[in-house]
Parts: sequence; structure tokens; C-alpha cells
Amino acid sequence: MNIGRGRPQSALRKYIDFLENNNDENNVIQENIENNVMQDNIANNIIQRNIKNIILYGSPGAGKTHNTQKLISLIESGMPEKYIFETITKNELKDIADIDDIKDKVKFITFHQNFGYEDFIEGFRPNEDGDIELKNGVFRQICIEAQTNLDNSKSNNYFDFESFLNDFSQEVESQDKFVIDKNLTIVVKKKINGEFQSFKVGGRVKDQSLTKDIIQRDFESFIKEQIKKYQDIKPTYESQSMYHGNAPYYFKLYEAMKKYLNNTDCSYKSSKSELQNYYLVIDEINRGNISKIFGELITLIEEDKRDTFEVTLPYSKKPFKIPSNLYIIGTMNSTDKSIALIDIALRRRFTFLKMEPNLELVRDETAKDIMQQLNEKITEKLSADYALGHSYFMKIQNGDDLDFALEYKIKPLLEEYFYGDEQGLKSVLEIIKNNEDDDNE
Repeated sequence: MNIGRGRPQSALRKYIDFLENNNDENNVIQENIENNVMQDNIANNIIQRNIKNIILYGSPGAGKTHNTQKLISLIESGMPEKYIFETITKNELKDIADIDDIKDKVKFITFHQNFGYEDFIEGFRPNEDGDIELKNGVFRQICIEAQTNLDNSKSNNYFDFESFLNDFSQEVESQDKFVIDKNLTIVVKKKINGEFQSFKVGGRVKDQSLTKDIIQRDFESFIKEQIKKYQDIKPTYESQSMYHGNAPYYFKLYEAMKKYLNNTDCSYKSSKSELQNYYLVIDEINRGNISKIFGELITLIEEDKRDTFEVTLPYSKKPFKIPSNLYIIGTMNSTDKSIALIDIALRRRFTFLKMEPNLELVRDETAKDIMQQLNEKITEKLSADYALGHSYFMKIQNGDDLDFALEYKIKPLLEEYFYGDEQGLKSVLEIIKNNEDDDNE
């Protein structure tokens, strides 16, 4: 059919007019379509996502941190990548699906100038006993959790360590002193958030801790009789010792845990686990020294190298790879540092989604007018990357709210933007002054 000229083109124009004039009905239809697509994707588990590294960038107040939760909820919903990215970049105010049910699979951190490899991957840290030991950083820890889930999703039969440890630690807590033998007792030690941290050793032995990471590393091997004596319990890092310094105590603990396992009615053997997504959200990702923080792992985060390429970590000497079910989501303030400065480290490895200020999210008409005027002047004098975000103006309901926001939130930001440029600063402050004059009339 020829749509370049004549009657077919006219008919097409009328159809477009019809769609535009029935926008509300179309929105309902579109929502129904989206819901059906979402349910089909979840039911059929057909979504295979290629993009796992995403950065939301924009000026202050443009909704970057807010949209990370929306991004996670959309990924969990099963919607296609194209729809997800289009929805995020529209930056509209929509209800966000509650992600509390997966909060144990989401970790939030903030990069800063002093954040380093030891915080992110692994490093030596003092423990509660004052000894120095090798500890996992936040990135390595979530990679271990995601990798465990990925491996269990492929296995037809695996040991549910978390459930077992939870039940065993409750049994320990239910007793005043949990006796391992006549010389050894243990109590449960937890982190501030209530999460299990370690077993504290008592009895003749004092001030020693048996930590979760070592127990998790060894216990399944112990019940499979791959650890037959305490000398088989390896140290946490390369040292002159052939076995762990607390190996005798770990071995006795494993014997007690095995006895509990054999006496319990519960089965901790599970069939294939459901594959889950894990998320690491890095706020202010451009404020950290990327090479210093990621080290040799910067290459491994690329999507096509997940699950396949691995490196040997310098401290623990252990092989390490990044699983494909881990999403790395960053936020970046475009006024804090030029994007061009981090192109080499991040640009090729991340997909960038721009968060632009959305004037339509501001309800107060006076606030909306001032935001528009300020952003036009800022764009003229600096660039659109410095435009004020809508979050500064969204909660304004009256003149007092507006005056407070302008005086204590907007003015300090403008003074920072135009530091050393008196004429530029004067031009934007004049817009604020005109608003104050209107209020006084």
C-alpha cells in the first residue's frame, strides 16, 4: 500500500488523531498489555537479560537513587530490557513495587575517596578478638551468595546450609551453655542487625571465634567425610601453617553439628534451587577510584565474561569469578565529575541511563515556574547537565515551603555551580529575588 501520497495517508493521519484523542483509554489498554506480558514472562521464565551493569546519571535531585529501586522492581517483574530502560529514562512518578521481599539479595554502598580494594573485594581486618584476619569485602560477599544460588539452581540435590545453621544456632541459644565437650562450650554471637556472625568459644579456651564463612566452607565437606581430622581444616589465607589456627575447635564444632543433623527430623537436602537475581547498588560510583577499588576484577564484570573468566585473588589466593545473576547498578552525579573522565574505566562496561529533571512532577505552579526559569538560565550559562532536579520542588505546597527550599537548598547549590563567576551567579539569584519581591507585594 502506498502511504506516501493520496487517501491512505489521510486515513493514517485520522487514525493517529483518534489515538491521540483517546489517550486515557490507550493507557488502560497499554497497562493491560504490560501486565499480561509481565505475567507471561514470569510464568514462562523466558527473559534472558544481556545487560547486567547499569549506571543512572544526571544532575542533583533528578531521581537517580529513587529510580534504582524502580529499576530493580522492573527487572524482577520480568519485563523486557527495552521496556525497562525506556520506563526508567522517562523518569515518571509511578508506584514502585515493594522490594522488601528480596532485600537480603540487595546491597547498597556508597563510593568515596577513601574506599578501596580491601573494602570492596577482600582485605585484612581486625576481628572481635583483636586478631588480624582476612575478611570479604561487600562485592566479594555478594558474589559468593549469587554464585551459591547459581550453582544450587543447577544442582539436583544440595545442602541447605543457611537453614541448617539457623536451626542449629537457635538450639545453641536455647541453652545457657552449649557443651561441645568437657573443655569446650559455645555461644552465638550476632551482628548489630541480628544476623549470625560466629560461635564464641568458652570453657578452658577463651576469646576465640568460629566464624560463619569457615563453617560454611567446611561443614558439607565434613559430613561427606572429606575432612577426617582437624589438620584437614585449611587456614583462611596463605601462611606457614598447614591448617587453621582454630582447627581443633572447628573440628569439635563440626562433630557436634553433625550429631545435631543426624538427630533432627528436618531434612536439609533440597532439590534444585530457584535461580535468583542479586543486586549491588553503588551510590556515587564516580567518586571512587575505580582502578583502585575494582583492581583486577574490572574486566570480569563485563557481561560476556561472567561465569567463565576467573582470576586468583592476591590475598586469599583463591580463584574468583563473577556470576551472571548479579546486577551492578550505579548512580552518578553528572555535575560532580565529567563523564569523559571515567570513560576508560566504566563507559565500555556499563550501560548509561540519563535521568533528566521532570518539570511535570512539580505540582506547585509557582515552584514549577521558578524551576523552569532557573534551569533555562543554568543551561544557558553552564549546560543541561547542571539543571536542578525536580526533587527539590516536589514537596512544595505553599510559599513558605518554596522560600525555605530556595534559601537553604537551591542557593547553596547555585553558589557552588557558579563559584568564581559573579555575573553568572547574579543572573540566577535574580530569578529567586524576583520571586521574593512578588511575595512581598
